[in-house]
Amino acid sequence: MNDNLSINEIITKSFSYTFSDIKKKFSESFFTVLLLTIIFNGLYFLVLKNIATKFTFLIFFSLMGLVISTIAYKTHREILVNQTIYNPLLKIFDYTNLRYFFYSALIFSFALSPVFLKYYLDVNNISQFFGIDSRFVVLLLIPTIYLTFKIILVLPKISLNQTTNIFNGKEFNNYSGKLFLIFLIITAAFILPTYLVFAIQIYFVENSQEFYKFIKPFFDFISFFISYLNYTVVFAAISYSYKKNNN
Repeated sequence: MNDNLSINEIITKSFSYTFSDIKKKFSESFFTVLLLTIIFNGLYFLVLKNIATKFTFLIFFSLMGLVISTIAYKTHREILVNQTIYNPLLKIFDYTNLRYFFYSALIFSFALSPVFLKYYLDVNNISQFFGIDSRFVVLLLIPTIYLTFKIILVLPKISLNQTTNIFNGKEFNNYSGKLFLIFLIITAAFILPTYLVFAIQIYFVENSQEFYKFIKPFFDFISFFISYLNYTVVFAAISYSYKKNNN
């Protein structure tokens, strides 16, 4: 197993894959971004009407997760096997995509499990957890995030329909720290455009609410397009790291 992963190389390749032809990326992403916008605004409408339940949130976020998984499917297969996926949304309920969504949800739920535990303790006014002050539970994020990035390279294998077992330890990689740093750098790169769109929305909310109601879906579309690019860079980085891991 090769352990010479270059952070600069992975980031450069990932951004190049995503932004080398931005017009093409916009064209390819249009229906995916549109569907995410529709799902989000559907949930927003139900919340405004006070008819959204916890189950409603679960259904809508699951649908969004399945859509995001199709972005991963497209990215992984284009990079790893040079297969062009023209309409990944057709794969949304495909077994491979459902499996990818399940494993990715499982992995990232494990990563954030200390946050969920802290919320549970706070809601139930539990101040001690196995004799430890509940405020320190969030420190468990350190090992859970570390283990998440140790196992994260299993995701491309799933998109390639390869068998895998995340529980036997054989899927662990040597890049956990570097992968975490790559993720932070990519996330930081998208903070500014995300903040700018958010700031413009706040301006309209405070100064022209009626007009904002009309243009809100447009801003949602722009926000999800930025998110699409962010997801693509992240999945590309995972793909290139997977290739390096298996060379």
